[in-house]
Amino acid sequence: MIRALFIAAALCPAAAALADDLPLRVRNLAPASGIYGQPRALGGDVLASGYELTFNTELANSFTSDAQDSTLAFFDGETTYLTYGVRQAFAQRWEWGLEVPYVIQHGGYLDSAIDGFHDLFGFDDNGRNAAKRNRIDYFIADGGKVYVQFDDEKRGWGDLRVSGGYQLRREPARSLAVRVLVKLPTGEIDKLTGSEGTDVAAWLDYTDRELLARLRLSMNGAIGIMVLGDGELLPHDQRQVAGYGHFGVSYPLTRAWALKAQLDYHGQLIDTSIDQLGGAALQGSLGASWQLNNSLWTDVALVEDLTADSTSDVLVQVLLGAKL
Repeated sequence: MIRALFIAAALCPAAAALADDLPLRVRNLAPASGIYGQPRALGGDVLASGYELTFNTELANSFTSDAQDSTLAFFDGETTYLTYGVRQAFAQRWEWGLEVPYVIQHGGYLDSAIDGFHDLFGFDDNGRNAAKRNRIDYFIADGGKVYVQFDDEKRGWGDLRVSGGYQLRREPARSLAVRVLVKLPTGEIDKLTGSEGTDVAAWLDYTDRELLARLRLSMNGAIGIMVLGDGELLPHDQRQVAGYGHFGVSYPLTRAWALKAQLDYHGQLIDTSIDQLGGAALQGSLGASWQLNNSLWTDVALVEDLTADSTSDVLVQVLLGAKL
């Protein structure tokens, strides 16, 4: 996949290219939430022709715990998603896509940087400084049953995500698409690489380039629902339906660079008072897109938790993509 992206870049002329105004493709990758079928906002434009290849690297660092009655969750570690993606236009107004994630649960690399950030700004670190750095220790138990327990690295293929999109409206000023996603149970719950349930999501993706044009801003929004299959993490408490929402803006800093800010939300996934276990989540992202040439681009993003324990403390994303 990565070699194909660079070959595509070499074959395309380095002509002046305009940075896109599409959303950063983030979602909640907290250990107990990333295993479900949350959508990624893609903007209101489906592919008009050709296809798109992406390689997405995401590092989500967590240090959090809670216990209520007989339910306990403890997460100290880092989750890395290496996701290979393809989308292709077909027929008229249609596209299909596939994401293949490889998931690594490990001690990680970000503990020192996060500790330094907390110290610099005087933020509460929830005991991070007292814990050993770069270790992995994940534990989930409920009602006397242990669902997840490991303190060594786990890795494996995650849940395949198959998607489709249809263009409802497309104009230079605004566009609207309806999208669906099916998450297949190819991961494993004991490694937290998948929920072992089939999830389905449907949502509307909207892009508006006119409403905030006086501020040189493009706007993206999305709203939809997730229907969760019979997963194996606290199955008796898992919700069947959860909401999804997105709002973001993009500002063209130069012809090739665009700055981006956005909010991404999903509803409660597991009906428990412990937010670490699929609680409703709101994430805030700041990032940028760099259009290297007419085909190749890269996104970088820093994602912060805005609802405390239901998301990772911080998520770093680097995405490389090519449109062919």
